[in-house]
Amino acid sequence: MKKAALALIITIILAVVCVTALAACVNIQEEGDGIYSNQGVKYKVDGQFATVIGAVEGATYCKILPRLQDDALGINAEVTIIAENAFAGAKIDQVEFDAGFERLTIYPNAFAGSTVSNLEDFPYTNVTLTDNALAGMHDLRELSVRGDSRERGCYYVDEERDYGLYGVGENGEVTLYLVPAARSAGEDYTITADIVAPGAFSGNKSIKNVYVGANVKRICAGAFAGVKISAVTINQGRTAEIFVEDNAFEVDKDMRFYVPAKDEAELDQWIKLNDGEQFETLSGLIHPAGCTNSGAHIHGLSGEDAPATSLQGLPYAVTDASHYKVEIAGVTYTLQYLFTTFSAQ
Repeated sequence: MKKAALALIITIILAVVCVTALAACVNIQEEGDGIYSNQGVKYKVDGQFATVIGAVEGATYCKILPRLQDDALGINAEVTIIAENAFAGAKIDQVEFDAGFERLTIYPNAFAGSTVSNLEDFPYTNVTLTDNALAGMHDLRELSVRGDSRERGCYYVDEERDYGLYGVGENGEVTLYLVPAARSAGEDYTITADIVAPGAFSGNKSIKNVYVGANVKRICAGAFAGVKISAVTINQGRTAEIFVEDNAFEVDKDMRFYVPAKDEAELDQWIKLNDGEQFETLSGLIHPAGCTNSGAHIHGLSGEDAPATSLQGLPYAVTDASHYKVEIAGVTYTLQYLFTTFSAQ
């Protein structure tokens, strides 16, 4: 009995010590000017609300809380914002989200240039992501969501496909927000989401060829920022209108953009507006899907007296460093580049 009583006392003492140590670990520290820190994260408190503004110097692990509450410090603030560039360039390994966020907006480039390799327990709902909110995490390998739901208004990670972060809009459309840049997605990648958000593939090190599924409706500006793409192919069987925004891809002079066109009339649908006015934008040079010519040739020239849309085997010379002016038989033409919008016929 005495041994049992002694063991119980020791257990209680150890429990108290552990709880005390834990409490000390999570104590909120006041730093002045309304700034508080906790578990590697700095917050700016303004009345009832708090904003995440960055990482504590030297921290390698950050846990973001849904609320800052400390009676002794006189604060009770809901965390509703992760500020623009909050963790930009920070030397941190892991960012974890606590449970209980009722509303959270993450502003652009919140983690850009950081060394975060693990983004853990991202809230499955009640989060608003601005453009490029999660862009620029070149070292990111692991990504998880707290909760598991693919209902409208929810986020989820597709572990069977690409470990990417997807979100379901109120209209049921699926947006791909982020594919971990440091995890291989393979050289050939097929887009299946309805929308690809800005920065979704920023800095990805593996993708070379992109195939765009027939259901895809929009590829946003900067979706493939920092990714050297060889070719983009719009898959056959397209039934929905698609928008590819300017600078959706960082384009190399040799990149090709293949569209499901079998003749010049169909090709014109991809390189002209509905009223027939042509666009000029520095994006991928359009090729019909059936084009197999690897020699010198050009698709889509603008200008009233320009030759036919498809020129094969004709000698040409690039006349400026940006690779979008060509000279044919002494006449300079402007290459007709990537469409902005296409409506399936």
